[in-house]
Amino acid sequence: ARINDAALNIDEDCMLVIRGAGPLGWPGSAEVVNMQPPDALIRRGVKSLPTLGDGRQSGTSDSPSILNASPESAAGGGLAWLRTGDTVRVDLNTGRCDMLVADDEIARRKLQGLPPVPASQTPWQALYRAHVGQLDSGGCLEMAVPYQRVADKLPRHNH
Repeated sequence: ARINDAALNIDEDCMLVIRGAGPLGWPGSAEVVNMQPPDALIRRGVKSLPTLGDGRQSGTSDSPSILNASPESAAGGGLAWLRTGDTVRVDLNTGRCDMLVADDEIARRKLQGLPPVPASQTPWQALYRAHVGQLDSGGCLEMAVPYQRVADKLPRHNH
């Protein structure tokens, strides 16, 4: 697994980031933001590292985590432009994560385009991707929002 690549220089001061796991990148928004540290760190007694991702996570993960980063990478959110080795400042008091990368470097990265997203495998995934909102607003089908309280006013007597 890539997490065990020694060239990544992952140590106990790192944060693990996973992108492409939000509603567009992984239809339904996958529970995959629960990564373990590299095997070498686990052998040294480091059981978890903080994680940051645009997807979801099971409640059974012990890692301190920042989830549902929105907008997600596949929608052009900040994680799309993050690269291995970049520094991220996390401010839990304000609920912000900022990558400490020069604006001109971010602009250069944007010229390369978004990270690839696997194609839809079914027409239902394509429909979902065309209409889903981001996780910060619930990851709902935006076209369905007007119908959330349809029972409040029945259009006709149904018996």
